[in-house]
Amino acid sequence: MKKFYFFTILFIANSLYSQSFFEKQIQLRTQKPISVYTGLNSISYYYYMQFLGISYAFNSKHEIGANLIFSKYSSEDKRNYLPAPNYIFIINEKFSFNQNSVKIFYNYYIFDSPFYFNATLGSLPEVSQTYSAYIIPTNSNNFSEINVNIKRNSTAYFSPGLGLKMILDNGVFFSIVGGPMFIFDNQLKADSYNYLASNSDYQNIASNLIFNSIFDSKKKELFGFSRKNTEAYVDISAGISF
Repeated sequence: MKKFYFFTILFIANSLYSQSFFEKQIQLRTQKPISVYTGLNSISYYYYMQFLGISYAFNSKHEIGANLIFSKYSSEDKRNYLPAPNYIFIINEKFSFNQNSVKIFYNYYIFDSPFYFNATLGSLPEVSQTYSAYIIPTNSNNFSEINVNIKRNSTAYFSPGLGLKMILDNGVFFSIVGGPMFIFDNQLKADSYNYLASNSDYQNIASNLIFNSIFDSKKKELFGFSRKNTEAYVDISAGISF
């Protein structure tokens, strides 16, 4: 019986504390409706990038905002050397995100708590990927080359989500939100060319077999992804409300 009273008192005290905390969050969202912040936007396949954002709370329940995501990025050339008897294989790989992206969102705070439902419309950047391979015989100046160029067009997406925003008395806040992403158009375009600079039929046949294997492998990997119209994201941010 004593344990029952103890847990009952603990539950009531916790409820009163939660109620007081929720009321404080309501007050802060109402008194400090404008928020500016920065954070990290992580999308399961595309990128892990920094963003800047601003939002405005009409009242304790409704908030709108926009994020600018610094997704423009180009990787360094990734070059691998694969020595083999009588040949040297060189494989290069490079990718780039060709523009920054944006998203706008609406938050609805649940039961006047720090938790909220989120609805987002956003864009994903155009992505370009290039693969090239060279076969260089060690006993001649001839070489063979293949280039595979793949582009994923910029596209829009819609995302529902669930988030949490905790505001301190001085206006500093921390937020995390995430959910699925439904991508409107996730198709890839690819082209390739072979360059065979050899008088040896054997070398040309071997080069074609190797190049076709590389191309089919990359095409299977990347075109397989293009059929995925659902991804997931998480935003983690910190800022100040005033």
